Amino acid sequence: MERGKLWRTAFGNNVRMLELNGAGLTPDLAAKRPASGVASAAWIVGHLVMTRQRILKMLGTGLPEDPIWGQTYARGGPGARAHLEWAELVEAFGATDLPLKEAFQSLTDWDRSTLNPAVGSEQPLEQVLTFLYMHECYHLGQIGIIRKLHGLPGAI
Repeated sequence: MERGKLWRTAFGNNVRMLELNGAGLTPDLAAKRPASGVASAAWIVGHLVMTRQRILKMLGTGLPEDPIWGQTYARGGPGARAHLEWAELVEAFGATDLPLKEAFQSLTDWDRSTLNPAVGSEQPLEQVLTFLYMHECYHLGQIGIIRKLHGLPGAI
């Protein structure tokens, strides 16, 4: 499979994973921490939108950055408050899908040296994307657990 299609499909499938795991989460439940020390589903989705925006910047899309995302959802943040309502966060996540698709389909230099924000060192771009994809899947799985902590049935 061509690399661009592989990554487009992988990240595109996560839009569906959020739809499934997020189903039934009301704005109140999404905004509420399900347990002490656990981030809210809304904060997690905001964190993932911020990460997807950074991926798009890394891929050279030239999309303007809105600093509110980094200020609210940076790694190590409080995990409680979101700056948008649940539906708007889910919509913002979905809105990154087409730009990611286009960026992956036009990308040719998969091996270019790229800063991996998690380790603070340069790695081949595809290796950085692999980490960021795992990061996204991890957090989407957390939303599956959060729904159960809120008394909803499993979705996946």
